[in-house]
Amino acid sequence: KDIRTLLAISSQKIFFEDHHSGFYHYGNFEIPSSSYYSRTVDMDLAVAQRSDHAAASVSCQRSSGVNNLVLTDRVFEFNYLKGILERVFESAEGVQFKSDNEVINLCLLSLMLDFGLFQRFVGLLNLPFLNDLQHKADTRELQVEVANMIYEFDRNNSVDFVARSRVEELIFETSYKFLVNKGLDIRSPDFKLIRVLNSDPDYQSYVLLVKIYMSLCNINKSVEVDYYKVQCNGEYRIIIPQNFSKTTSDYLEEVSKQYTFSERDGIMKYDDLPIFDLRP
Repeated sequence: KDIRTLLAISSQKIFFEDHHSGFYHYGNFEIPSSSYYSRTVDMDLAVAQRSDHAAASVSCQRSSGVNNLVLTDRVFEFNYLKGILERVFESAEGVQFKSDNEVINLCLLSLMLDFGLFQRFVGLLNLPFLNDLQHKADTRELQVEVANMIYEFDRNNSVDFVARSRVEELIFETSYKFLVNKGLDIRSPDFKLIRVLNSDPDYQSYVLLVKIYMSLCNINKSVEVDYYKVQCNGEYRIIIPQNFSKTTSDYLEEVSKQYTFSERDGIMKYDDLPIFDLRP
């Protein structure tokens, strides 16, 4: 899978128009040229191209009168695309997808979040880390989990050029510009980053995780979610409180190293003393 394909899927360009059910075409346009040697000029819409936007137009050949337009991308109406996704997910009838391909499932997770379908269909996804969440449909818990996965990848990554901030900038670029090969400046930082990302399949999941985290920040209206980390039943659990306290967080982390917490029926306890209500 090419990184450019994943960027195109996860960074869908949409418009909102209630009475328009479908999509618009955008792409490379040819416009008349005053040059003696060429009657048309190509104007490209491309990532990292520092030129003005091309005006929507088509060319007309004088000899045949044929209009030429080279299509490269489509912009979908929000509800039109959401309806397609809903029908796909509903056709599964609640049965988890058989494919355990992480990249495919992360692409679907990204689309679920962006089109408001996460709570309804998250159970279809075959992603092991979702099973680690106390509440699978809680976007705040998901944001913490994704942030930790990105942190672990960054910690083990040996390629300095692949930084989270650069990937975020690339995703932002592709969210409102059209990603085409023609006319792309091979000396641009974006092209270099795409080339590096294509060199290792592991970067496919990384790019999607960063995109998912950006979506979660927007959904939760927060760049960072505060949480408590407590050892319970022999493993660390993430608890997101109504009102976070740094003092309480430090105390719980230290106490859980010495004492054992347990969970029963969604209630975290110390001996018989209830500490946290973990029920939805």
